[in-house]
Amino acid sequence: MKNRDVFLKDPLQNRLVNQGVVEVADPGSEQELRTLRYELETFVCEGQYARGLERILAAYLDNLGREEQPAVWVSGFYGSGKSHLVKMLRFLWTDFQFPDGARARGIAQLPDEIQALLRELSTQGKRLGGLHAAGGKLGAGAGDSVRLALLGIIYRSLGLPHDYAAARFVLFLKKNRFLDRVKQIVEREGRRFESELNDLYVSPILARALLEVDPTFAENEKAVRA
Repeated sequence: MKNRDVFLKDPLQNRLVNQGVVEVADPGSEQELRTLRYELETFVCEGQYARGLERILAAYLDNLGREEQPAVWVSGFYGSGKSHLVKMLRFLWTDFQFPDGARARGIAQLPDEIQALLRELSTQGKRLGGLHAAGGKLGAGAGDSVRLALLGIIYRSLGLPHDYAAARFVLFLKKNRFLDRVKQIVEREGRRFESELNDLYVSPILARALLEVDPTFAENEKAVRA
């Protein structure tokens, strides 16, 4: 018998899809979705991983009826799996659904105790308005305001631009039921709405679109941009 024969998966055939590095982020591309699926399939929820998930989930559920929720600090030496734990929790929390219908909790092999806590989490979520999770990195992108960077992560998880001003603009359009019409006008001009948001204060196309859906918003395009 060779060493490779004692492994569940042949180490010569098995490839690390994520190259052994976990990135806490929302999957956007097909490659990122494949990586997430691989990480869930190979997640060994034992030892400190299992204890960590159990402590976090149990503490959250125990404090639902109180005014405050305790924060969680995940610490450990470099390469100990902190990001992996946080990323798995983020997608197990909402039971993330892949394009083919598969769900995170069905892909991962989880202990009965963790499964029970996640079921209770979903039950409470239905009772209290739903479940949501956001993940990302602050890093150098935080700039001078950590709070704005953190808000950007939350915005992105909701399908909004990470930039504060652009997100506020999209929320304004949603609130007034202008968003779909403004998008149609921008696309009619042969441009992408998301690209125009990068030029929020100077885009003549956005200014014209807003005036078309709401002529009372301003006197002219210049006033809109102001």
